[in-house]
Parts: sequence; C-alpha cells; structure tokens
Amino acid sequence: MALKDSRPSLEAEQAVVGSLLVAGSSSDVETIRGLLSAVQEEDLLNPVNKAVFQAARALFRSGGAVDPITIRDKIGGQYSDYLLQLMEITPTTANWPEWTRITHEQAAVQRARALAEPLSLAVTLDDCRPVSAQLGRLLSDGRRLDAWTVPQLLDSFFESQDPDAPKPEYVTFGLQVLDEGSYIELGDVVVVGGYPSDGKTALSMQMAWYMAKKYRVGFFSLETARRKLRDRMIAHAAGLDLADIKRRELSEAAWEDLAKRQADFMKRDLTLVEAAGMSAADIETASRAYGFQVIFIDYIQLVAPEKSSGGTRSEQVAAISRALHTFAQKTGTLVVELAQLTRQERKTGKDGQEVRRDPTMQDLKESGQLEQDADMILLLFRPGPKDKGPDGKELSEEDHRLLKIGKNKEGRWGDWVLRFDGGRQTFSVVTDSMGVMRKFQAEGRKAQSRNRRNPDQVEFTELEGEHKDLPF
Repeated sequence: MALKDSRPSLEAEQAVVGSLLVAGSSSDVETIRGLLSAVQEEDLLNPVNKAVFQAARALFRSGGAVDPITIRDKIGGQYSDYLLQLMEITPTTANWPEWTRITHEQAAVQRARALAEPLSLAVTLDDCRPVSAQLGRLLSDGRRLDAWTVPQLLDSFFESQDPDAPKPEYVTFGLQVLDEGSYIELGDVVVVGGYPSDGKTALSMQMAWYMAKKYRVGFFSLETARRKLRDRMIAHAAGLDLADIKRRELSEAAWEDLAKRQADFMKRDLTLVEAAGMSAADIETASRAYGFQVIFIDYIQLVAPEKSSGGTRSEQVAAISRALHTFAQKTGTLVVELAQLTRQERKTGKDGQEVRRDPTMQDLKESGQLEQDADMILLLFRPGPKDKGPDGKELSEEDHRLLKIGKNKEGRWGDWVLRFDGGRQTFSVVTDSMGVMRKFQAEGRKAQSRNRRNPDQVEFTELEGEHKDLPF
C-alpha cells in the first residue's frame, strides 16, 4: 500500500499514526499516552489508520507492548509495508501535537461538508436551524453539537419508554441503601466527603472493587502509596486481616483461601495509579489513555492546580472541580471525588457536654463548587457518644460510621448506620434484624390468610431485598 495521497487531512493522519509507531518502537510511553488521549477516533478518516490507532489503544489499555510488531500482529500481516512506510515518512515525534490539531481540524471540515446536503434540502427556516447550529458549533471549535428540538425530544422519550427498548444502565455501589435509591450513570460526578481517618478511602476502595467487575476502573491516589492501597484492597477483597498482611503472618488457610479467589480477582478491571502531583489535565490524559469508565480521585483537594492558574486556593479547587465535571460529561466517565470536610468548631452546651452536628455538603473543604458540580454527595462520619443504631443499641466510634446522602439530584436522601470492619477494610449496612424478622412474620400471616381464602392459589412476596443486610 503506497502513500500517494497528499491531502492535508491524510498527510496529518499519516504523521499522527507514524508518530504512534515511532514512539512504540522506542518505548516512548509518554508520547504514546499523549497521542492516545489527544486523538479522537472519529478524526481518522483512513480506515487503515483508524485500525492502527484502535489496535494501539487496545494494547495500551491491556498493559501490552505498543510497537509496530504487536500492532501488525493485531491488524494483519498484509499491512507490514504500509506500517514501514508510515515510519519512514515520520522521522520524529516532536511535532505530534500540531499534527493532531491539523487532523482534528480537517476531520471537522469533512463533517461540515457533510452538512451541505441536508442544508440544501431544507424547505423552511426551521429545517435550517438545527443544521446551522451544528455548522456553527463545528466552526467554533470543531466539535459536533448534540441538541434536541421538542419533536426530537419527544421521539427520543417515546423510544426510551418502549418495553422492548434496552433498559437504562445505572451504576451500582455494592451497598443496598445506595443502589436502591440512586440513578447514577456514567458521566456523572459523585463526591464522597469525610473527615481525616473516618474511612472514606476504605469505603471508596470497596466501591471501586465492586464496580471493577463490570467497568474499567482507575483509582488515582494522591496521598497513599500503591503498595499500601494494595494491602488494603486485598484485605477487603479476600477477607483477610490487614494486620496479618502487614506483619506477613498469613496462615496456610488464608493462602489457600486467597488462591481460590484468584479467578474472581482476574475478572476485576481495576488500576491503582500513584497520582501525587497530578493536575486535573494529567488525570484526564491518563484516564483517556487507559480507557477508564469510572475513576476515583483520592482526594480532590490534593489535585495540583494548573501552572497558569492563580487566585486563592478555593478558586483553584473550584477550577479543578469544573475541569473534572466537564471531563465526566464530555467522555461519559463516572468521576468519584473524595473530599475532606472542614473541621467543626468545638462547642459545649449548658450541661458542659460537647454539642455536635452532623456534617452537611456545605462543610466540603475549600470550595462550594464541589457541591454545585456533584450529582450525588455522600458524607461519611463517626457517630456521636449518644447515637444509637436501628436496634436501639449505642454505636461505637471505632466500629461504626454514619453514611449520609447529602445531595442526590435523582433519588432519595437519608442517612444509614454502617458497620466498619477495620481489619478487613469492609463496610456493611446495619439493619434492625428483629424488625425485619417481624416483617417476615407479618408477610407469612398475610400469605396464610390469602391461602385460606383461596387454597388453590399460592403467592410469595419478596421483602424488597431487606433480608440481604441481615448479619446471618
């Protein structure tokens, strides 16, 4: 396959893909990551160039080597000469950002030309407006405008409500009280707020491990080293005692149990990223390169501001929040941001006892922008000395936490008691087991009454999953 096409769009494309191959042959991981995050697949007009890009991205995401040989093996040996020619006409990768810009611009020109036909077929001004809006958006920054008129909105709604249409996919957290009352989707932003050492990292790692069975998850740690997160993750996932892991005192039975769980471990698509010093742009670049569908950021107040940003710390955190919110919406990535809460001032009542209040989303440290950008805000904190659980027993600051939904754009609010097993880094919902048993008994009596009235009909009623949280 010869390289004879001298159109600017394909020349730039060939330089972009050639840079990817040259960077791969020299193991230049930073350039590979930059190219994979900056290039949009739809901007590559040549199908072979697009296939090379897709192969490189798949190899990078899976942790494999990205070089001309592995790419050739993935797309087929018949393209060997073409790959060699691409590398010959691309002696250096130094100008890849400019070639990427030209590729994107020329692809936008092609999309603008494609709008000429529907515009020429327009009969009324109303027919022209949506096409003109698309064209205006392309001319402003080269991106396509996604918009609905009211008729299009209604058509889409009716299609979505069709019984045969695919059901919407909501992201679940692995905690029943959250999963039953929230409608979080990829592209949303969730904030998990908490005071230092109250367990927000452990809770988020538990969520990340659960989500990684279905999604490609990245956990960006700006505070804790990967090896420490590794030990805490294994303690949770395998049900091992963290102290035994730290002291290297795992029993033979623990090793056998860990071996049995390896098959399940291999199904989890989770990557731990040591992200100290990363900015929002760095996190976005890495997320695009790895193809993460869900990212956790531990924690957002440690994300580095852009070098060009000024202003107060609150203004910097606000800019970081807006950047991550835009990234979530633009790429359809679920962003879960851990955030520190501002310590409350200590107050005492007339009886000399300390007066405390539960935190709210207004306590998120350094920026009110966090609460504005979030679709859901979870607050995790220790119970007070007089707080009681659903069974009426006093709660322990060591073994219990309170989980509060402080904001939920679509779904319920409320607060629940969690049991925290620090040794195994695991949270579970505390329920009133006697109350649930009474409901089971009441349902049983109702069923018996119905059967007496109609002995030929037997009905079974499920208690909305409440039995899942029972401690037995």
